[in-house]
Amino acid sequence: MGFQLDSIPHFAGINAEGLARIEKAAHYRTYQAGADIFFEDGECAGFHVVLDGLVRIYRVSSEGRLHTLSLLRPYSTFNDVAAVDGGPNPYNAVAVTSAEMLQISHDKLLELMASEPGLLSNYVQSLARVNRDYIERLEDMTFRSIPSRLAKLFLHESTYADQIAETPTALTQEEIASILGTTREVVGRALRGLLNAGLLVRKGRHVYIADREGLEYLAESNTMPMHDITPGHPL
Repeated sequence: MGFQLDSIPHFAGINAEGLARIEKAAHYRTYQAGADIFFEDGECAGFHVVLDGLVRIYRVSSEGRLHTLSLLRPYSTFNDVAAVDGGPNPYNAVAVTSAEMLQISHDKLLELMASEPGLLSNYVQSLARVNRDYIERLEDMTFRSIPSRLAKLFLHESTYADQIAETPTALTQEEIASILGTTREVVGRALRGLLNAGLLVRKGRHVYIADREGLEYLAESNTMPMHDITPGHPL
Protein backbone atom coordinates (compact mmCIF):
# COMPACT_ATOMS: atom_id res chain seq x y z
CA MET A 1 0.00 0.00 0.00
CA GLY A 2 3.07 2.28 0.08
CA PHE A 3 2.76 3.17 3.78
CA GLN A 4 3.52 1.73 7.20
CA LEU A 5 0.67 1.05 9.63
CA ASP A 6 2.65 2.48 12.53
CA SER A 7 2.92 5.81 10.68
CA ILE A 8 -0.77 6.27 11.55
CA PRO A 9 -0.86 7.91 15.02
CA HIS A 10 -3.48 5.48 16.37
CA PHE A 11 -1.12 2.56 15.66
CA ALA A 12 2.15 4.16 16.78
CA GLY A 13 4.27 2.15 19.22
CA ILE A 14 2.42 -1.13 18.62
CA ASN A 15 4.67 -4.16 18.15
CA ALA A 16 4.86 -6.25 14.97
CA GLU A 17 2.46 -8.88 16.28
CA GLY A 18 -0.14 -6.25 17.14
CA LEU A 19 0.27 -4.53 13.78
CA ALA A 20 -0.29 -7.88 12.07
CA ARG A 21 -3.60 -8.25 13.94
CA ILE A 22 -4.63 -4.75 12.87
CA GLU A 23 -3.66 -5.52 9.27
CA LYS A 24 -5.81 -8.64 9.34
CA ALA A 25 -8.83 -6.76 10.71
CA ALA A 26 -8.57 -3.83 8.30
CA HIS A 27 -10.21 -3.40 4.93
CA TYR A 28 -8.75 -1.22 2.19
CA ARG A 29 -11.13 0.67 -0.05
CA THR A 30 -10.74 2.97 -3.05
CA TYR A 31 -13.20 5.75 -3.94
CA GLN A 32 -13.46 7.83 -7.08
CA ALA A 33 -13.80 11.61 -6.82
CA GLY A 34 -17.35 12.48 -5.78
CA ALA A 35 -18.12 9.02 -4.38
CA ASP A 36 -20.00 8.84 -1.08
CA ILE A 37 -18.17 7.00 1.69
CA PHE A 38 -21.06 6.95 4.15
CA PHE A 39 -24.11 8.98 5.17
CA GLU A 40 -25.19 10.76 8.33
CA ASP A 41 -27.46 8.64 10.56
CA GLY A 42 -26.59 5.52 8.59
CA GLU A 43 -25.50 2.28 10.24
CA CYS A 44 -22.06 2.63 11.84
CA ALA A 45 -19.47 2.52 9.05
CA GLY A 46 -16.58 1.91 11.44
CA PHE A 47 -13.22 3.60 11.91
CA HIS A 48 -11.67 5.22 8.83
CA VAL A 49 -8.17 6.46 8.00
CA VAL A 50 -7.44 8.49 4.88
CA LEU A 51 -4.43 6.90 3.17
CA ASP A 52 -4.49 9.02 0.02
CA GLY A 53 -6.64 11.80 -1.41
CA LEU A 54 -8.97 14.38 0.11
CA VAL A 55 -12.20 13.67 2.03
CA ARG A 56 -14.96 16.11 2.96
CA ILE A 57 -16.83 15.66 6.24
CA TYR A 58 -20.13 17.55 6.20
CA ARG A 59 -23.68 17.81 7.47
CA VAL A 60 -26.82 19.11 5.76
CA SER A 61 -29.24 21.44 7.54
CA SER A 62 -33.01 21.02 7.51
CA GLU A 63 -33.07 23.79 4.89
CA GLY A 64 -30.76 21.76 2.68
CA ARG A 65 -27.65 23.86 3.29
CA LEU A 66 -24.38 21.92 3.26
CA HIS A 67 -21.97 22.72 6.09
CA THR A 68 -18.41 21.45 5.75
CA LEU A 69 -16.99 20.32 9.09
CA SER A 70 -13.54 19.23 7.92
CA LEU A 71 -11.42 18.50 4.88
CA LEU A 72 -9.21 15.52 5.64
CA ARG A 73 -5.89 14.54 4.09
CA PRO A 74 -3.69 11.43 4.41
CA TYR A 75 -3.39 9.89 7.89
CA SER A 76 -6.40 11.82 9.17
CA THR A 77 -9.05 9.66 10.84
CA PHE A 78 -12.82 10.03 10.95
CA ASN A 79 -15.93 8.43 12.44
CA ASP A 80 -13.83 7.77 15.54
CA VAL A 81 -16.69 8.09 18.05
CA ALA A 82 -19.27 6.01 16.19
CA ALA A 83 -16.63 3.34 15.61
CA VAL A 84 -16.36 2.92 19.40
CA ASP A 85 -20.00 3.16 20.52
CA GLY A 86 -21.45 1.53 17.42
CA GLY A 87 -24.00 4.31 16.98
CA PRO A 88 -25.09 5.95 13.71
CA ASN A 89 -22.61 7.93 11.66
CA PRO A 90 -22.69 11.54 12.96
CA TYR A 91 -22.04 13.12 9.56
CA ASN A 92 -21.60 12.49 5.85
CA ALA A 93 -18.26 11.66 4.20
CA VAL A 94 -17.46 12.04 0.50
CA ALA A 95 -14.27 11.69 -1.54
CA VAL A 96 -13.33 15.09 -2.98
CA THR A 97 -10.57 13.51 -5.07
CA SER A 98 -9.90 9.86 -5.76
CA ALA A 99 -9.07 8.46 -2.34
CA GLU A 100 -7.86 5.36 -0.54
CA MET A 101 -9.13 4.38 2.92
CA LEU A 102 -8.34 1.97 5.68
CA GLN A 103 -11.53 0.87 7.46
CA ILE A 104 -12.03 -1.20 10.61
CA SER A 105 -15.52 -2.22 11.71
CA HIS A 106 -16.93 -1.41 15.15
CA ASP A 107 -16.73 -5.03 16.35
CA LYS A 108 -13.18 -5.58 15.09
CA LEU A 109 -12.04 -2.29 16.60
CA LEU A 110 -13.32 -3.26 20.05
CA GLU A 111 -11.58 -6.64 19.76
CA LEU A 112 -8.31 -4.92 18.85
CA MET A 113 -8.62 -2.47 21.73
CA ALA A 114 -9.13 -5.36 24.15
CA SER A 115 -5.97 -7.09 22.95
CA GLU A 116 -3.80 -4.02 22.28
CA PRO A 117 -3.53 -1.57 25.22
CA GLY A 118 -1.36 0.70 23.07
CA LEU A 119 -4.16 1.11 20.55
CA LEU A 120 -6.65 1.92 23.30
CA SER A 121 -4.29 4.53 24.79
CA ASN A 122 -3.59 6.12 21.39
CA TYR A 123 -7.29 6.18 20.57
CA VAL A 124 -8.25 7.91 23.83
CA GLN A 125 -5.53 10.52 23.31
CA SER A 126 -6.76 11.11 19.77
CA LEU A 127 -10.35 11.61 20.97
CA ALA A 128 -9.05 14.10 23.54
CA ARG A 129 -7.29 16.06 20.78
CA VAL A 130 -10.46 16.05 18.68
CA ASN A 131 -12.44 17.35 21.66
CA ARG A 132 -9.92 20.13 22.22
CA ASP A 133 -10.09 21.02 18.54
CA TYR A 134 -13.89 21.33 18.67
CA ILE A 135 -13.67 23.51 21.78
CA GLU A 136 -11.12 25.72 20.04
CA ARG A 137 -13.32 25.98 16.94
CA LEU A 138 -16.31 26.93 19.10
CA GLU A 139 -14.19 29.57 20.82
CA ASP A 140 -13.07 30.90 17.44
CA MET A 141 -16.67 31.17 16.23
CA THR A 142 -17.65 32.98 19.42
CA PHE A 143 -14.77 35.39 19.93
CA ARG A 144 -12.76 35.72 16.71
CA SER A 145 -13.51 37.91 13.73
CA ILE A 146 -13.92 36.39 10.29
CA PRO A 147 -10.57 37.85 9.06
CA SER A 148 -8.78 36.26 12.03
CA ARG A 149 -10.48 32.90 11.45
CA LEU A 150 -9.72 33.16 7.74
CA ALA A 151 -6.04 33.79 8.48
CA LYS A 152 -5.98 30.80 10.80
CA LEU A 153 -7.56 28.58 8.14
CA PHE A 154 -5.08 29.73 5.47
CA LEU A 155 -2.13 29.03 7.77
CA HIS A 156 -3.48 25.58 8.58
CA GLU A 157 -3.98 24.75 4.91
CA SER A 158 -0.58 26.06 3.83
CA THR A 159 1.45 24.25 6.50
CA TYR A 160 -0.15 20.83 6.09
CA ALA A 161 2.35 17.99 6.58
CA ASP A 162 4.96 20.53 7.82
CA GLN A 163 5.42 21.93 4.32
CA ILE A 164 5.26 25.68 3.86
CA ALA A 165 3.28 26.34 0.71
CA GLU A 166 2.78 29.62 -1.09
CA THR A 167 -0.86 28.90 -1.82
CA PRO A 168 -2.88 29.43 1.37
CA THR A 169 -5.73 27.17 0.33
CA ALA A 170 -7.25 25.44 -2.67
CA LEU A 171 -10.76 25.89 -1.25
CA THR A 172 -13.42 27.93 -2.98
CA GLN A 173 -14.97 30.90 -1.18
CA GLU A 174 -18.17 28.88 -0.82
CA GLU A 175 -16.25 26.05 0.89
CA ILE A 176 -14.40 28.50 3.14
CA ALA A 177 -17.72 30.09 4.14
CA SER A 178 -19.11 26.65 4.98
CA ILE A 179 -16.11 25.78 7.16
CA LEU A 180 -16.18 29.14 8.97
CA GLY A 181 -19.95 29.09 9.41
CA THR A 182 -20.62 32.30 7.51
CA THR A 183 -21.61 33.46 4.02
CA ARG A 184 -19.63 33.71 0.80
CA GLU A 185 -20.15 37.49 0.78
CA VAL A 186 -18.61 37.88 4.24
CA VAL A 187 -15.65 35.71 3.23
CA GLY A 188 -15.20 37.80 0.09
CA ARG A 189 -15.03 41.03 2.13
CA ALA A 190 -12.57 39.49 4.60
CA LEU A 191 -10.41 38.20 1.75
CA ARG A 192 -10.31 41.66 0.16
CA GLY A 193 -9.28 43.07 3.52
CA LEU A 194 -6.33 40.67 3.76
CA LEU A 195 -5.32 41.53 0.19
CA ASN A 196 -5.54 45.28 0.88
CA ALA A 197 -3.48 44.85 4.06
CA GLY A 198 -0.70 43.16 2.08
CA LEU A 199 -1.03 39.84 3.92
CA LEU A 200 -2.06 38.09 0.71
CA VAL A 201 -1.34 38.80 -2.94
CA ARG A 202 -3.36 37.81 -5.99
CA LYS A 203 -1.58 36.31 -8.99
CA GLY A 204 -4.01 35.59 -11.77
CA ARG A 205 -6.87 33.51 -10.37
CA HIS A 206 -4.87 32.37 -7.35
CA VAL A 207 -4.12 33.97 -3.99
CA TYR A 208 -0.75 33.57 -2.26
CA ILE A 209 0.59 34.37 1.19
CA ALA A 210 2.63 37.59 1.00
CA ASP A 211 3.24 38.18 4.72
CA ARG A 212 3.22 34.98 6.76
CA GLU A 213 4.31 36.72 9.96
CA GLY A 214 1.49 39.22 9.63
CA LEU A 215 -1.01 36.46 8.91
CA GLU A 216 0.16 34.58 12.02
CA TYR A 217 -0.21 37.75 14.09
CA LEU A 218 -3.77 38.24 12.88
CA ALA A 219 -4.64 34.59 13.55
CA GLU A 220 -3.24 34.71 17.09
CA SER A 221 -4.26 38.19 18.24
CA ASN A 222 -7.54 38.85 16.38
CA THR A 223 -5.94 42.18 15.43
CA MET A 224 -4.82 43.41 12.03
CA PRO A 225 -1.03 43.91 12.17
CA MET A 226 0.75 47.13 11.40
CA HIS A 227 3.75 46.89 9.08
CA ASP A 228 6.09 46.28 12.02
CA ILE A 229 3.72 43.67 13.55
CA THR A 230 2.75 45.90 16.45
CA PRO A 231 -0.79 45.89 17.83
CA GLY A 232 -3.26 47.57 15.53
CA HIS A 233 -6.98 48.08 15.77
CA PRO A 234 -9.19 45.12 16.65
CA LEU A 235 -11.13 43.90 13.63
